Amino acid sequence: MLTKSLFAGAALGLSLSSAVAHEAPVVEGNEPQTVYEAVLQDKDNTTVRGTFTTQGAEDGIGIQFRVALTGVPKDTFLNYHIHDNPVPKDGNCYATGGHLDPYKRGDQPPCNTTVPQTCQVGDISGKHGPVWTADGNFEVLYRDFFLSNVEDTIAFFGNRSVVVHLPDNKRINCGNFHLVSDGEEKKKKKKKEEAKEDQGC
Repeated sequence: MLTKSLFAGAALGLSLSSAVAHEAPVVEGNEPQTVYEAVLQDKDNTTVRGTFTTQGAEDGIGIQFRVALTGVPKDTFLNYHIHDNPVPKDGNCYATGGHLDPYKRGDQPPCNTTVPQTCQVGDISGKHGPVWTADGNFEVLYRDFFLSNVEDTIAFFGNRSVVVHLPDNKRINCGNFHLVSDGEEKKKKKKKEEAKEDQGC
C-alpha cells in the first residue's frame, strides 16, 4: 500500500513538474514601435480575407494584436494560429508546419483561455477566442503576453506565418508576417522634436 502511495505521489509530481515546464513566460523587452503584419492570400477556395497587425506594447510587455477579417462564413467558428514556417511561394498553407510551440507543450489537451500561459505560444485563437461573426466581418484587439517581436528570441514570430482553420482543422488561408516598421523613423522624429524643445524653438 505504501509503495502504491509513493508511486502515485511520484507520478503526480512528475505530471505537475511537466505542466510547469510547458508554461510560457511573460515576454518583456519587446520593441514598442516595431510593427509586423500578415495579409491573407487571395485564394479561390475561400472568401476569408484579412490582416493580422501587431505592435510591441508600450511597456514592452507582450504584443498588441489587431485582427480584421472579411468574408467569414456565417455561423462558422474559425481558429487561427502562428505556424513555425513561412508560407512558400506556391501559397500552400499545409507547408507551414505545426504551431509555434517553443516550450514543447503539444496540441493536447486543448488550450484553456483562462490559463493562456499553458497554451502553445502560437495558439492565438486558443488564448484569445475563435473567429465568429453574424455578418461576415470580424475585428478584435488584444494583447498577447507570450510572443516576441525581437529577433533571435525563442518566441519570435516575425519570420513565421499565420494560418486560418475551419473547425475540422482544414487550412483555408494563410499569410506571412513581414516587417512594416521598425520604429526608426518615429525615433528620429522624436529626437528632432526633443532637440527643438532643448533649443527653445
